[in-house]
Amino acid sequence: MALQKIWKLKGFGGSDQLELSQAEIPNASEDQVIIKNEAIGLNYLDIYFRTALYPWPNQEEIKILGSEAAGTVTEIGAGVKHLKVGDRVVYVVPVGAYAEYVSVHSRHVAKIPDPVSFDTAAASLLKGITAYYLLHDTFSLKSGQTALVHAAAGGVGQLLGQWGSEIGAIMIGTAGGKDKCKTASAAKYDYVIDYNAQDFVAEVMRITNNQKVHVAYDSVAKSVFPGTMDCIKPRGLWVVFGQASGPITDFNIGMLAPKGSLFVTRPALFNHIATQEEFLKASDALFSRIADGRLVTGVHGEISFDEIPKAHDMLESRQTTGSVIFKF
Repeated sequence: MALQKIWKLKGFGGSDQLELSQAEIPNASEDQVIIKNEAIGLNYLDIYFRTALYPWPNQEEIKILGSEAAGTVTEIGAGVKHLKVGDRVVYVVPVGAYAEYVSVHSRHVAKIPDPVSFDTAAASLLKGITAYYLLHDTFSLKSGQTALVHAAAGGVGQLLGQWGSEIGAIMIGTAGGKDKCKTASAAKYDYVIDYNAQDFVAEVMRITNNQKVHVAYDSVAKSVFPGTMDCIKPRGLWVVFGQASGPITDFNIGMLAPKGSLFVTRPALFNHIATQEEFLKASDALFSRIADGRLVTGVHGEISFDEIPKAHDMLESRQTTGSVIFKF
């Protein structure tokens, strides 16, 4: 019986609920592939599942976190047609990636283009396809429109800045502190606001000449509420796709009318990228841009697989900038 290292979730709560353990290396069923992970990405999605903010998505006896990774196919099921043993691949799943080997349904797996490394693929897939659906599906951002992005120095934030700039939109980003503002500026934001030193609402009003923005992409939530609503045009869209500073607990639907009959949505990746066709379309759009340089991404922090709880603490305390990966 061949064993592998995994991080098991003992219960829901803090990072102390993660336990380094062992489990059998899985075998591939009909539509599954076995992947030997080379690099695993860290995402807020992992925090949401660990703390039970999101309900656990399966009935597996052993709970394993982890939503994206890159590696090599070591086995395929009989029904898998678009992949073969030895392929360099990347995948996104709700949970299960914090392991040396994983069994993944083939519809969640994409080949990595030759110019793209395992590390870059693992650091960028989930964040990149999130940026894709936010810009093309949740709100179809057009040239000349104005967007506000909170946490512009984060992994998704940097990709939103570059991709929005490619579209031709006017991109306004917020970040906390000089270093993070410098990172956001390098991600092609037209304007960057340091919300540690500036009133971001007043700055948005100044930048837009009181015209406000068409859409606000908000992964911060509590600490920027209700100010974000004051930045959005009448009938504009407030996209709350994360809550790095904590959940908004004092919102009620009646607030939207006096703010300009705003629309609000709380999108989730697996509702927007639900089919293999949608996944491959989004991942192709991402990796073609990384390969030809239109999107610049990479690894901003590398942490040992054995120190995953430490990385969770760093992410939750907002000590990270950009993408972090785990290596064996």
